[in-house]
Order: sequence, then C-alpha cells, then structure tokens
Amino acid sequence: MLKTTIADTHVRLVASQTLLDFLDKHKQHFPEVPEKVARLMKEKGYTVPLTAKIVKGSQEYTKRPTIDHKLLNKLTADVEDRPAEQPLPEKEEEEKPRKDKQTLLFIEEISWLNDTLIKLREQDVCEVFLHELIQTCDLILPQNEYTPRNPELEARCQKLREEQQNRDYQKMTKNVDAGLKNYPEDTISYQLKSLNKQIIAVVQFIFSVAAGFTFGFFGVNLMVGPLPFGFRLLLGVIVALIIALAEMYFLAKKLHEYDEVLDGPKRRKPATPTKATKPSDVEPLKPHAD
Repeated sequence: MLKTTIADTHVRLVASQTLLDFLDKHKQHFPEVPEKVARLMKEKGYTVPLTAKIVKGSQEYTKRPTIDHKLLNKLTADVEDRPAEQPLPEKEEEEKPRKDKQTLLFIEEISWLNDTLIKLREQDVCEVFLHELIQTCDLILPQNEYTPRNPELEARCQKLREEQQNRDYQKMTKNVDAGLKNYPEDTISYQLKSLNKQIIAVVQFIFSVAAGFTFGFFGVNLMVGPLPFGFRLLLGVIVALIIALAEMYFLAKKLHEYDEVLDGPKRRKPATPTKATKPSDVEPLKPHAD
C-alpha cells in the first residue's frame, strides 16, 4: 500500500458525554447554536431552546475535484472525430448526502465553543475552559489515503529481495559450506590473479603491435632490399594495424568468456523443486555438503 495526498484536511472532534452534559446545562445562555451542535444534541436525546438561533456552518468535508462532463462536452462539441459520448450518471457519487453514524464537530464548532466559554466566564456563569471539555473527546486527525501497489512491481521487488538474501546467505556460509568454497571471488589472491591476467593481455597487445610495425618497417627492407623511407613507414603501419585488429578481436572474445564464467551462476536455471510448490525465478540455495 502506498500513501497518497491528504484529501480531507479537516480535524474532527467526537463529542464526549461531559461535553454534551455541559451544553445541555448551559443551553439557555446560548443566543446562537451552530447547526452541527444542534444536530448532535438532538441525536443524543437533548433539546435545543427555542430562543436559540441555529446558524448553518460554512465548512463541509472536502471532496476530490471531479470532471464536469457537461462543460467538457460543450467545449469539445466542435472537435472532429470525437469519440462516442458516454451516458452521464444521473447523480454523482459525491453529491449524495453523507451519512455518518454520529455528527462530528469541526474547527468552526470548536471555535464557537471557545468564544462561548469566554463569554460565560466574563458573565461569571461558569469557570470552565476549553481544554477541560475536550480532554475526554476523541480527536480524528486527517490521514493519507492508501492506494494498492502494482502487482508486477511488487513481484519484481520480492524477487530482488530474495536474490539479495541468497547472496547474503552464500557470503555468510562460504567458510562453512564446502560446496561454496569453489567460488573464491572475495579473496585477495583471486583478485590479484584476475588483475595480472588483464595486465598481461594489455602488454601482449602492445608488444604484438610493436612487433608487427618492426617487421613491416625493418623486415621487408632486409628481405627485399633498400626501400624508400615513406614506403617502409606505410608498410609498418599497415602490418601493425592488421595485427591490432586481430588482437582486439581475440581480446574481446577472451573478455566475453571471462564475463560468461562470472555471470554463469547468476543465469543458471533453478533446479526442479521436489515439493508441489510454485517454482521461483531465484536461484535456490545449495544444500550443505557435510
């Protein structure tokens, strides 16, 4: 599951019995009552005084923006090759009235409650503060929405995790399992041998090219007789170039074989499982030889 943005940023308050009792006790001192507070009191079996004016709140729960299909069809009416129109739903899902199990209070109602408490304290009606009333209430904070992950991505990540665990296990049990001692890639001697092989291949390439140039520049002159300097230089370059191309071919072939040896265990197909389970694409671990 992946977290997305917060669609509804409003903070909600679940009224407790202490808050409801306080509202019912001092309701005669309320000249105005928010609509949500009045609805909450009626749901809990309390009454609202007839002298109190019910004020409709301005805050509503946040909805995600939807596409106005009527406006979109009006704007694209003159567009050619327009796809077939789909019938619009009679009512959008978000236009349906919200049916909550209980009425929740928003910041607007909490601000009204705080202002009312200040006025009651000024009139010496009560000495109650806001934190004393809401400390027993449940506060609902805005949360991120969750979206399911792509199954293909999850399977790929799981495969990579299994491969990493296998590599860690092989590295950890290399000194214990006799079957894994045939892969000393982490030893210093193995690294030095590989480095020496590569250095020898490069030096051999340089000497072969130099020998070819020497043969074309001096050897032909000794066999045939005195030749012009420019012609001898051209012969040396041609022979050296031919030998260089041949050496590069064999060097690339050797390096390719070296890579095949190193990457062979990684591309090896897994053994057929003995149990009737789903085969995995990850190379199975080797059993202990002892």
